[in-house]
Amino acid sequence: MRVVVMGAAGGVGRRAVEAAVAGGHTVVAASRAGTAAAEGAEAMSVDVRSADAVERAVRDADAVLWCIGVTRSSGPDVGRVGMAHLVGAATRAEVGRVVTVSGAGVTLPSDRKGAGARFVSGLTKRLARDLVTDKEAEHAALLASSLGWTEVRPPRLSDGDPTGRWQLTLEAPGLSAKPVPRSDVAAAMLSLAVEGGWEHQSPFITVGG
Repeated sequence: MRVVVMGAAGGVGRRAVEAAVAGGHTVVAASRAGTAAAEGAEAMSVDVRSADAVERAVRDADAVLWCIGVTRSSGPDVGRVGMAHLVGAATRAEVGRVVTVSGAGVTLPSDRKGAGARFVSGLTKRLARDLVTDKEAEHAALLASSLGWTEVRPPRLSDGDPTGRWQLTLEAPGLSAKPVPRSDVAAAMLSLAVEGGWEHQSPFITVGG
C-alpha cells in the first residue's frame, strides 16, 4: 500500500512512519519540515493549511494516517483547517482509508462516559481547550464526509516501549487508565488502515495487562 503519514515529525507520526516502512509499505512522510522520520520513507514538505500541498501529498495514496495535533507553533485551528483540505483531497483521490488520532478527553455526541471518564474530559477541556476544540472540529468534518475513516482516541500517551497489547473499545477509559505508548497507537492506526474495521467509528485505545 501507499501510506501517507500527515504530521510525520510528531510523536505518533514518527512511529507511524517507522511501522509502515517496517511493514513493507510505500510510505510518504509528510511534515512541515519535509524530513523523513525513517529510512525508506519518502519525505515531503506539506503544510496542511495549504489545500494544494495536501492535494499533492494524498495523490495516489491508498491510506492516510492523520497525526496532526495542536502545538505551540501550529496555531489552535490547524486540525480543522487541515482536515477540511484532507477531506476534499482524499475524496477526489478516492483514498480507501483515513485513520486519525484524537484523544480520550474529547467527548463526542455518541459517547456514554462514566463519572471517571467525564472527569477526565472536563479536566482535559479546561487544560487543553484549543486541542479539544480542534479535535471536535476534525471529527465533525470526518462525520460529514463519505470517506472510510476511523478515529482512535488514546488517554495519556507515553514514549515507552510498545506493548503489542493495544485494544480498541467503545468503553471510555477512566482515571485509572494506563498511558498508551505512542508506538502502540501508531501500530493500531496502521492496522486499521491495512486491515480495515471500525469504519465510521471513534474507538478508544487502551493497553491490556
